[in-house]
Amino acid sequence: MKKYIYYIMAVTMIGMGTACSEDFIDKTPDLKVTEASIFESATRLEAAVEGVYTSLKGSDDVSDGYFLGGFATLAGDNRTDDMINYGNNGYTMRDTYSHSVNASSIENDALFRNAYLAINYANTIIDGIEKTYADNLPCDTETARRYVQECKFVRAIAYYYLSQLYGLPYKTDPNASNVPLRIEAVTGAGHNDCPASTISEVFNQILSDTEEIDALPENYESAGFSSTKASQASAHALRMRIYMCMEDWDNAIAEGNAISGFSLIPSIATMFDSPYALTAENIFSIPMSESDKSNSQTHPVGYFYHEAGQITVVNNINGIATTYGIEGDDRTNFLYTDERGYMYCEKYNERSTRYEWIPVFRYAEILLNLAECYYNIGNESKAIECVKQVRTRSIAEDKDPLVTYKETGDALWTVIDNERRWEFMAEGIRGYDISRRAEDYHHPLTDGSWTVVATPSDKTTYCWSFPLYETTVNTALSE
Repeated sequence: MKKYIYYIMAVTMIGMGTACSEDFIDKTPDLKVTEASIFESATRLEAAVEGVYTSLKGSDDVSDGYFLGGFATLAGDNRTDDMINYGNNGYTMRDTYSHSVNASSIENDALFRNAYLAINYANTIIDGIEKTYADNLPCDTETARRYVQECKFVRAIAYYYLSQLYGLPYKTDPNASNVPLRIEAVTGAGHNDCPASTISEVFNQILSDTEEIDALPENYESAGFSSTKASQASAHALRMRIYMCMEDWDNAIAEGNAISGFSLIPSIATMFDSPYALTAENIFSIPMSESDKSNSQTHPVGYFYHEAGQITVVNNINGIATTYGIEGDDRTNFLYTDERGYMYCEKYNERSTRYEWIPVFRYAEILLNLAECYYNIGNESKAIECVKQVRTRSIAEDKDPLVTYKETGDALWTVIDNERRWEFMAEGIRGYDISRRAEDYHHPLTDGSWTVVATPSDKTTYCWSFPLYETTVNTALSE
C-alpha cells in the first residue's frame, strides 16, 4: 500500500494509527503527497513536524480536543474532589467522573485512539529521519536531530498521560501492567500484536525520549513558538513529573532547577488571556483556535468549565475553592456563581471563538513541584520559599489568614497540597497528583461529607480499561 500524507491547513498528518480500520487505511485523501516527497522537501518536512504537534490536540475525522486539546485536562479534573460533573454521557466524561470508565466508554475510546495517533505520527517522522530516508534528508544534521527530539517529546508526553490513566501508580508496583509501547510506525491494522508494557518500562521510555535535551533549543526565534513546541524547559518539566511519579526527589529537583528563562508573571488575572503563548510563565501549551471546529458535543476545555456548558463545575460544597480560596486572593476572580448556586472556573474565557491556550507546563507548577520535592527530602525552608513565590503572587503575605510560612511537618504538607489544588484548578493536575501519590479518589456529598469512589487496591475503578477496539485488534493485549 502506498502511504499518503494529509496536507490540511499547512499541517501534515502522517501514517495510520493503531485504531484505524482497514477501510480507513485504504482511503485515498483528495489532498495528498507521498511519504517519500515529505522527506525530499525541507518545507514539507518542517510542516510535517508541525503536524505532529497538532496531533496532540486529538483531532480525528469528526471532532477536536479528544486528547491534549481538552480531554486529558478534563480527565485529570473529573476524577477529583474539587470538581462536580453534571454531564450525562461519554462526550461529557460522565464515566470518568463516576470512575466507571469501561471498554466501551466514549471518552476512553476517543482519548486512547487520538493519543496513539499522535504517537504514530511522531514515530513515522522519527523512522523517516533516522532510517528510511536518513541518507538523503533535505535538512542539515542539526535540524534533523532537533526534529527527532521534538517528535520524541510528543511521543513521551502522550505516554505520560496514557500511563497515568490506564495503569496503577508506580509506587504501588513498578512492574504492574501499563499501556502498550509502540516506538515504531504502524502502517496498518495488521501490525497490532503489541503487549502491555510495565509502568517502569513506560517511564524508562519517556526518560529515554527526553534524554538528548541539548538537541532542543532553549527557545525559538519566534516567541510564539516557544510555548507550543518542545524546548529544553518542556523536556525538563516532563522529566520532573516522571521522577516525581517515581519518588526520585533528588532527580526531580535537578530537572526543575535546570529550567531557566521563565518566571511568574506579575498578575495571575492575565494568565490565560490571549496570546497566552507569549507570557514568561508558559513553558508548553496547546493552542486551540476558531479553526478547531467541534461538533455539538465536543469542545476545548473552556466550554466544559463555563456556564454555557454546565458540565464540569467547581465543588463549592467542601472543595478547595471554599476551604482555601479567600477574599483578597486574585485567583478567586476566576470563579463565577450562577443563580442556581453552580460555581464555574473561568480560566478559559474564549469559549465562543475557542481561542484557548491550554496549559500543559507553566512555571508555577515547577515551583510547586520543587516545594513538594524539597519537603520530601526534609528541606522545609526551601519548600516554604517555593510555595511563597506562588502564593504571594495572588495574595499579599500580610493579608493571608491561612498561611504563615512558618508551618512545619504535616501542616506544611497541607499548605503545599492545598496550594497545588488551588493554583491549578481546572488545569487537570489534581487528578494526576492523586494517582502518582497512590491516594484514594473522593467525591463530595451534598451533606458536606465524602465518599471514596476509587482506591489503588481496586484496579477496575482506579484505572481505565483498554478500549474494546484495542483489545479486539491487539491480540497480545490482556488485562
